[in-house]
Amino acid sequence: MRLNLGRRRFLAGGLALWAGAAKASTPRGPLAWTVDTGNKVLTPAARDGDRLAFAGEARVGLVEGRTGRLLWGRDLTDGDAARFRPRLADGVMLTGAAAAFRAWAAEDGRPLWRAEAERAFGAPLIYKGMVLAGDGHRLVARDLTSGAVRWQFDTHLDTDIHYAPAAAGGTVFVCGGDGVLNAVDLASGRLLWRVDRAKEWQYLRQLHIWNDILVAGAYQEKLHGLDIATGAERWSFYAGNFINSHLVADGSAYLWSPTGWLYAVDAANGAVRWRHRTTDYGKAAGNWAPLMAELVVQGDDLFALDMADVLHVLDVASGRERLRVAVGEKLRPFVVPLGQGLAALGTQDGRLLGVPL
Repeated sequence: MRLNLGRRRFLAGGLALWAGAAKASTPRGPLAWTVDTGNKVLTPAARDGDRLAFAGEARVGLVEGRTGRLLWGRDLTDGDAARFRPRLADGVMLTGAAAAFRAWAAEDGRPLWRAEAERAFGAPLIYKGMVLAGDGHRLVARDLTSGAVRWQFDTHLDTDIHYAPAAAGGTVFVCGGDGVLNAVDLASGRLLWRVDRAKEWQYLRQLHIWNDILVAGAYQEKLHGLDIATGAERWSFYAGNFINSHLVADGSAYLWSPTGWLYAVDAANGAVRWRHRTTDYGKAAGNWAPLMAELVVQGDDLFALDMADVLHVLDVASGRERLRVAVGEKLRPFVVPLGQGLAALGTQDGRLLGVPL
């Protein structure tokens, strides 16, 4: 039987079902550290080795992951509020939102460049010294260190590129709101091939690459494994409802479905490796709240943060839940594992927390 829950109805009315979830959780112990970032609304933080980058509507900065020591922080001017997770590569930290991108020197926060959108920026990808992101219907490649435009590629005029592209070798993959998957030459921006399956998938929400497979979440409730050389479908997996923030790591695609299951799917062939029941509808005790945070894998652990502010840690090989921690704070939807029994979480009042596990 197919469970088809409307997104608004599911999120608006669903939290009451999971009111008892935290009762079966381990209460959070003393914090390792706390950082007031100076923001009211934090974007998801990003790990860069032993450091943690943060951004929000007022400030950006970098902290030492193990101690929470602030390494540097910078105030943002009007119009530069950050809405996406910071990206870090080659000594550069990129922050921003639909209106503008800002690039900072990762070591000391020195401003490097600023770019304003002609229409609206989508989420960016940093790859081989370039920032690749949609600006309205146009995919724009910029130099990472200078912000200079290297090339532009136009999709359909009446569409927008909201999600980050993916890249492998010398090819960039991008899908706008028209549902057409484009493979673009990284060096020149020239179209290599395109696949139009909009009637089937409407559009692709997120793109990830594992070896020669492009793993893409469709708006129409399927996860697709596509050949990166041709766009031909290798496999598809029906999730039963909308796919929320799937993750590809170490040969598996992980996703949560509001039908009440968290899945690990083989990225090579689409076979289910395991599934873990998060919600047994009609029996509230022990059920998870809905997941809105992105799943994260580190080592042998899969981290899942639910909307009741409970952190779940699962074994990536079996799907067995190892740990469930009631954090005891109103949280932003992200978790950043820092290794050695520590994770960073963000609160709804703009603090970063170092939480021992």
